[in-house]
Amino acid sequence: MQVFKVFCKVMYKHKSQSLMYIVIYLLIAIAMSRSVQESKVMEFSKVSLKIAVENQDQGEVGEGLVSYLKEHNQIKEVPKDREALKDAMYYQEIDYVLLIPKDFTERFAAGEGEELLEGTAVPGSSTASLVENEIQQYLDTASMYLRAGMESARAVELSAEDMRQEAEINFLEKSDSKPLPIGFYFFQYVPYVFLVVMILGLGAVMKTFRDKDLSARNKCSAMSFFQQNIQIILGCILFTLAVFAVFMVMALCLTGNYMFTVRGVLSALNALVFSICAASIAWFCVQFARTMPELNIMSNVFSLSFSFLGGVFVALDLMGDGMKQAAKFIPSYWYVIANRDIQKADSFAGAGNIYQCYLVVLLFALAFFSVGLLVNRMKLRTV
Repeated sequence: MQVFKVFCKVMYKHKSQSLMYIVIYLLIAIAMSRSVQESKVMEFSKVSLKIAVENQDQGEVGEGLVSYLKEHNQIKEVPKDREALKDAMYYQEIDYVLLIPKDFTERFAAGEGEELLEGTAVPGSSTASLVENEIQQYLDTASMYLRAGMESARAVELSAEDMRQEAEINFLEKSDSKPLPIGFYFFQYVPYVFLVVMILGLGAVMKTFRDKDLSARNKCSAMSFFQQNIQIILGCILFTLAVFAVFMVMALCLTGNYMFTVRGVLSALNALVFSICAASIAWFCVQFARTMPELNIMSNVFSLSFSFLGGVFVALDLMGDGMKQAAKFIPSYWYVIANRDIQKADSFAGAGNIYQCYLVVLLFALAFFSVGLLVNRMKLRTV
């Protein structure tokens, strides 16, 4: 088992890249699990803004407006220095600046409601419309009571009571919609990291054995070519199973009881099948990469293109029909389809479509391995 031992030593030498991507994926999976485990209850709350108010009015309406805005927003003083004001708005320390002029109450009661207030916001900011909408609602309510002949103090009091009334908000949800488990999100991005780890980790080891001098020495050894390949294949199987085992341990830690359900087992099988396909793609890439930098480029090309076009990073529902038809020629597409259908499976017997996806991914693995083998044979004949 000399070749197998050398395979393991070379694999250990190139462990840093594989471990880096595994750790990165682990951090992403932990962040995803925390976000999914947050409360699913949908609530509505008003947005709290930072409003700087300069109230020069001594009347009841101006004071009432400031009191109303203070209930749901943070009221701040307007900086006296103009440059300080600009900096505060630039760094979003202040969202809106409101100036209530002198004699605002008297002029507002007399019907001069238009353009009495001066408001300033960052150009293009949506906060201006939010604040101005609150102000306009309050002033419209107060104006209604003033036109009815009430005193300013009474109009402000009744306006405050009316503005405290809140409407009941009900969110419309589809009856058949169900929250997806954390296991779905954990396994959704497995194709990307499997492709990177296999091409960089497994591909680097196989690339070492394809070195011209080392390959020539191996051909002169007493060990037959068949035995050498068998031990290399065993090393590839060991590496693939080791990567798969690491991710299954991560899945057990992050998804909990999900892995002990029918869907968890199907998800694990889906990942195992794709790991075989990723190993075949690594074998395919080794036949064309002459140096490690070229292998790094190919790992990025295959992992990113398969992830974006196959529905890993971009949801399939967002793709057009033409793009979906093209994505069927990518193995990660069938992995994503299986991962989605797994969440609807209740038993192994009712997972026929999922098994078909497994088969398609295995056929892709066979295709990549066969093309790589053909290229390898052609290179051997030309040597």
